Amino acid sequence: MLNLSSGSGSGNYIRFSPQANAWTNQDGEIQLGKVVFDIDNVTTGWLELGVGVRDWQPDAALGKKGPQPTANHKRGFSIVFYSKALGTVEWSSNGVGPNMGLEQLYKQCSEQRAANPDKLPVIEYTGSRMEKIGKGTTRIPAFNLTGWIARPAGMDAQTPPIDEFDPFPAPVPAPAAPAAKQHAAPIPVHSDEDLF
Repeated sequence: MLNLSSGSGSGNYIRFSPQANAWTNQDGEIQLGKVVFDIDNVTTGWLELGVGVRDWQPDAALGKKGPQPTANHKRGFSIVFYSKALGTVEWSSNGVGPNMGLEQLYKQCSEQRAANPDKLPVIEYTGSRMEKIGKGTTRIPAFNLTGWIARPAGMDAQTPPIDEFDPFPAPVPAPAAPAAKQHAAPIPVHSDEDLF
C-alpha cells in the first residue's frame, strides 16, 4: 500500500531505535503514549541518513516509488504525531522495522478512515516485536487505534523544517490545543482536551 520495501517535516522529531527498543527525541529517551496521527499528510520516498546527512526525496504521490537517487538512499517515510506533552513531532525513518510498523498502522487506520471523515486517528504505542529479516533481526513498533478526533489546533503550530545537515535541531514548543467537539463514530471519538 505504501510501497516502503527496499526492493513534512518539522524541527521537533522523535525516532524509534530497533537496536535499543526505544523512542528518543533531541533530549534523549522518551515514553511514547497516546498521540494523534496525521494520516492525511503521510509522505513516502527515498531517505538517506548518516552522520551529518539527511537527504529526503519524497515520492510524487503516496507510495509511488520513483527512481532510487543513490545506493545510500533507502525507502522511508515522514509522518507527524501530536500530543500536548510532545507538541507536533515528525517521525521519519528508512529502517525495515519502522517501515513495517508504519505499514501496519496505516492499514489499520485506513480501514476506518471513511467512517471518520474530517477526523484524525488517536493511536497508542503498545511495544515492539522482534522479527528475523534476512540474516538479521529488527524490532517492529506496534500501535493500537483507540479513537478518532477533530484535528487539534496545536497540531498546526509552525515549526522550522529539519535542516538537511542537522537532523537533530532544538524543539519548538506547540501552543496548547483547545477542546474539540465530540462526534459519534464506530470507535470512541475523543476531545483533545481530554487526551492531550
